[in-house]
Amino acid sequence: MTRIVLTVFLFTIAKMGLGQQLNIDKIRKDYAEAVKDEDLCERNFDLLDEGAKSTTEKVYRAAYEILLAKHMGNPFKKVGQFKEGKKHLEEIIKDNPNHIEARFIRWSVQVHAPSFLGYKDNIIEDKNFLVKNLHKLPNEEAKSIIYNYLKGANPYLKGEQIFTTVELKELGQ
Repeated sequence: MTRIVLTVFLFTIAKMGLGQQLNIDKIRKDYAEAVKDEDLCERNFDLLDEGAKSTTEKVYRAAYEILLAKHMGNPFKKVGQFKEGKKHLEEIIKDNPNHIEARFIRWSVQVHAPSFLGYKDNIIEDKNFLVKNLHKLPNEEAKSIIYNYLKGANPYLKGEQIFTTVELKELGQ
């Protein structure tokens, strides 16, 4: 009887993901790659779905939830998945408007979201917020990951790059 209880207990722990530690630094690093790698995206979403507790972890959970839409074939499911992740991200930002990583994630999603989704209203607001606040992020590795992402993915908006050379220098400080 003890053996059965122990087996059920160990199976439950394994199923709940308690054996896996959430590594937010790895999840941050994986974010840009998860756009192209469906398995990585799903793995990280599952980890975050089971174990996200901090605001930062919840931000990345919403980010990966949005990224999952990119890997879906059915257009209706894609839009539904995107909207669900967007809703979660916006709730986090509403409750934590000064959370630097939340604003970064929203910026990155809005910059790359197709126009028909109508999710582009905060690009300049978030850009300005990041220019003023990225240096305040206490985690140096997170700051470096975000800076390198912004610098490397400086897309165009209305024919001009979003970040000027001066703003990129300011971000890098």
